[in-house]
Amino acid sequence: MASRVCPKCNAILSAGVVAAFSNGIECPNCHTQLELSSPGRMLSAWAGMAAGYLAWRVTRGGPGILGAVAPLLYAVLSFGFVSALVVMMTGDLGPAPESPAVETSLAGGHAAPAAHSGGHH
Repeated sequence: MASRVCPKCNAILSAGVVAAFSNGIECPNCHTQLELSSPGRMLSAWAGMAAGYLAWRVTRGGPGILGAVAPLLYAVLSFGFVSALVVMMTGDLGPAPESPAVETSLAGGHAAPAAHSGGHH
């Protein structure tokens, strides 16, 4: 089963939260920023693409006006469904990389000059 456990405090996260917020999860216990590991993302993407291709292959060439639209609809739906299920079953959490600090002040303590508004003269 999936390792949906915070690596810092061992709090268990629900599968739905991991699937919905795989790019940025905050541990409810220690408030550490977590994300889904790269192998988990790749596995879910490839499984979803395989399911989408299979759904398209099985449903293509149907009669009527929906014969061209239905295979694409089924492929997109199966991709989303299968990739979310794979994330729920095999998702492995790790600490998210730290975002770089943004410096807000300029050297010398002066404010930045106002930008030209580009209005008519």
